[in-house]
Amino acid sequence: MNREPSANPAALAPTADARAVRTAQRRFRRLFSATIAVLVLLVAGLAAANFNQGPRLASAEINLDASVMRGNPRLLLTANQPLAEITAGQVTVSPATEVSASVADRNLTVQFAGILRYNTVYTVTVTDVAATTQDATSTLEYEFTTPDIDIYALQRDSRAGDAGAKRPDTVRRTTLQGRGDGEIVFSAPRIQQYVALEDHLAAVTLAEDDTAAIEVVSFAGGDNVQVPVPGAGVIENLAASPSKYLIAYTFTSAPETAGRRYDRTPFVYDLTEYSGLPVEVTGVDGLPMTVMDLGFVPDSTSLVVQNTGQTMFLIDMLGDAVLTPLGEHDEMRGFVPGTRALVVADPDQGSTIDLADGAVTTLDLPPSLLDENAYPGKLVLLSEQGRYARLFLQETGDINQLASLIAVTDAGKSSVAFTPASDSSRVRDFCVSPNGQYLAVETIPAAGLGDDYPTLPAFTGMTTTLVDLDRGTSSRSVSGFLPDWCG
Repeated sequence: MNREPSANPAALAPTADARAVRTAQRRFRRLFSATIAVLVLLVAGLAAANFNQGPRLASAEINLDASVMRGNPRLLLTANQPLAEITAGQVTVSPATEVSASVADRNLTVQFAGILRYNTVYTVTVTDVAATTQDATSTLEYEFTTPDIDIYALQRDSRAGDAGAKRPDTVRRTTLQGRGDGEIVFSAPRIQQYVALEDHLAAVTLAEDDTAAIEVVSFAGGDNVQVPVPGAGVIENLAASPSKYLIAYTFTSAPETAGRRYDRTPFVYDLTEYSGLPVEVTGVDGLPMTVMDLGFVPDSTSLVVQNTGQTMFLIDMLGDAVLTPLGEHDEMRGFVPGTRALVVADPDQGSTIDLADGAVTTLDLPPSLLDENAYPGKLVLLSEQGRYARLFLQETGDINQLASLIAVTDAGKSSVAFTPASDSSRVRDFCVSPNGQYLAVETIPAAGLGDDYPTLPAFTGMTTTLVDLDRGTSSRSVSGFLPDWCG
């Protein structure tokens, strides 16, 4: 019987290379499967961890410059997932600051009450923060540092230079953290007053015959700008809205002026206006107005003026320019720091006017510890809750000398915040910083001599001291007077 020859066993047996390939493939499949299993476990673990972990902070945002200039700044905290509701009790701030809180999706808004302190590290902590999708909670924390602030002062110099001419007056700029009197940003033979804007400085200068001019300096460089005025005369009541590039002032014509004569007529000059011409502020029915005082509402284009009949008006200079009456009052005393509440004084009592709705609130201020044994002077309201600073003159052992003191008073306490370094020095004026943190106090040394300027006269050797109202310290002072806070 014939048979087909059988296949060669050697040909059917796998080669060593083939076996190695199959072995490697099996190992790869096992390793791949194991890797996938591990990744699945990791993903599951991470998902479980994330599910059991509270929200995390993704970003934070705050306008630091505005936080020390305007009331009620906001910090926006954005989480990595939608948030459940937050109460103000879950939010703490160091240093202690009153806040409110609200939530919208992933955004948590922390709103501060009032204005923040300069040069201060704030830490905001929010506890027990939960997402809308699970119960796990976490703590969100954010730290920020508020900026320093520029300080300006006017230094008049009555000394004669090498050529015998009077040395120029200067406006200098420094900061709270700086040292010394800072850099010169403007100089002229005679400077009556100035106001500082964000990028400019406007100054009233005097000629030898005492006629006034207005000069605008750009901090970015370039030529100074001379603001057109109606002729020879006196300029007073210089004021500014720094963020809106507006200045205001009153002009009075010199006695020998021909034609129309101006009498404390208010003008507003817009640094951004293409025409470069000031605008006269007119009264009822567009008639010329004579004013006793004026000032800009903080961070706005609105101007408050007080006419000779003591009636006050609110006017939006870049709006409809309609006059809104604010009533008759004896005196304008500026604005409560961080608000648009105008402080006014009357013979019997002071009050505030809310310029948002015109509501008038009578001030019922607590007594000061110096009321019984000192003579009261200028009063500056520091808060809408009735905290105030007041200058007093107190009798001393010298019958020809009164000591200057500034006391700060609120419903809880009253204390002396400032006394001059020397008993023979006296306080000439003071004002509060835009955020209500500092008093700027002008003092005159005993040896100070009058400079005989026709408007806003001063004395040689004057110094401006900065008093931290919360800490009760006065470790910073600069030479000169008229700090821009008081403009």
